Amino acid sequence: MKWVTREKARVDRIACPWLISRFIDREPTFLFVPAGEVMAVAAREGATPFDVPDVALGHHGDRCSFDAFLDAYGLTDPALAALAEIVRGADTDARQLTPESSGLHALASGFREIARDDHDNMALQFPAYDALYAYCRARVAAERARRVLFVCLHGAAKSVLAAKGFERVAAERGLAVTAAFRGTEPDPAIAPRVVAALLAEGIDVRSERPRLVTAADLAAAGHVVTFGCDLPVPADGPRRHRWDEVPAVSDGYEAARAAIDARLRALVDELAAAPGA
Repeated sequence: MKWVTREKARVDRIACPWLISRFIDREPTFLFVPAGEVMAVAAREGATPFDVPDVALGHHGDRCSFDAFLDAYGLTDPALAALAEIVRGADTDARQLTPESSGLHALASGFREIARDDHDNMALQFPAYDALYAYCRARVAAERARRVLFVCLHGAAKSVLAAKGFERVAAERGLAVTAAFRGTEPDPAIAPRVVAALLAEGIDVRSERPRLVTAADLAAAGHVVTFGCDLPVPADGPRRHRWDEVPAVSDGYEAARAAIDARLRALVDELAAAPGA
């Protein structure tokens, strides 16, 4: 396929060709032309325009063209999403968006100065994006190992108690992990009994709401704990823990809480003993 954008590229117009070459088009042809000629060249050459105003593969709001490509082509790799943030910060005025964004902007600016033309610039910068992608994959893997997802049917009681309790127990152990709660059929609000009980412990969830569990949630978690709900977990996905025996909160809060707490401490012990914890 042919792809056309503005000449004298720096960040987004090099990051996008890298993304196209690595994940979208095995044999791409890139055309770099003066800004005012992009649409005419696209029509004449049958090329797809990107990173110019008023096209699908361009800037929209505070998101840049790299983001648009991820959305348009269904690229859900968490490492690419992390790389997109770095690119977005480097390509816009939001240099503070990630710690890496300012460095990428400086690097891209320097490569544009020393490159013979835009195609040479791509050849020079592509290894940098390969390295950034590898860095993002390693970072995502480390973050995933430290994230636990709790899922119940309504995402309003047992999963909430488990997520908040897990964070408390993990903090007591000095374990750097995070937790989230979701539902397969989420209620509109967290159960009032759970809200009141947690508030009495100094944990305020009044501004939080049950959310539907998604594939992205599973991709971001190293462990997923389910409470008697049907949740297909891919074989290469997070480690699955089934806590189906935990009684319903509506049948007795204290019994449910005790059962959850006992399992939480065993899970925290397991994670604390894992390499790199």
